[in-house]
Amino acid sequence: MEVLNDINVKESVGFVCKTTRFGNFKILGYGGCNDVYIEFLDTGYKTKTSNKEVRYGNIRDRLKPSVFNVGFIGNKYKTSVNHVDAIEYKIWYSMLERCYSEKVHNVRNTYKDCEVSENFKSYEYFYEWTNKQIGFNVKGFDLDKDLLTKGCKVYSENSCVFLPSEINTLIIKCDKVRGDCPVGVTYHKSSNNYAAQISMFGKRKHLGMFNTKLEAFSAYKKAKECHIKELANKWKSEIDERAYNALMNYQVEITDWLKLRRNND
Repeated sequence: MEVLNDINVKESVGFVCKTTRFGNFKILGYGGCNDVYIEFLDTGYKTKTSNKEVRYGNIRDRLKPSVFNVGFIGNKYKTSVNHVDAIEYKIWYSMLERCYSEKVHNVRNTYKDCEVSENFKSYEYFYEWTNKQIGFNVKGFDLDKDLLTKGCKVYSENSCVFLPSEINTLIIKCDKVRGDCPVGVTYHKSSNNYAAQISMFGKRKHLGMFNTKLEAFSAYKKAKECHIKELANKWKSEIDERAYNALMNYQVEITDWLKLRRNND
């Protein structure tokens, strides 16, 4: 390993030194070979390190964005215990990955325009927020940003709740175009009409055949909203009150699909 700072650390208080990955730091004080006090110039982050780490520049600025170049760890909470990622870190990392990983965007471009709030870019802040939330660390619950504000593109404390996967997978964006038909509707060429169907409790339920796609969608919309309310009441005692209220007022929309169709006509 290359020595980046070839200095006598004890006699170098006030000197500015380099790191391998996190910019420059200043030596603030020396209390012994394992008690070297430093401050990073870019962020003002202060920490204690050792002679060896100073010489090799192997010190991490925990306030510098290092996770997908936006998220920073801080110094209060561990990201792993006994080489196993903390659940808070797993959720935080996955959230950042969805928003800022090109690899993810190449596979799931629905996340391409999503972002994370300034508060949530801090692992410390996110850690403390998650531990106050109903549904956090409950088996089968996932972080969701779409329910409280439909069409939301920002993960934040105002948009996020933990939901059981049964509800989370149910809230599918209804403005997504599937060929020439909105969600819940399929065209039958042989009969020249439209079928409406809904998935409920792992099974598909046929809702009828209709002359127009709008009539079929109306049947789907009514059944879907009824099913959402049914699940809201099923999980009422185990989910955030904000989530329950949003589910009870949830409306399946066709508006965006119609706009897209008009633009293509």
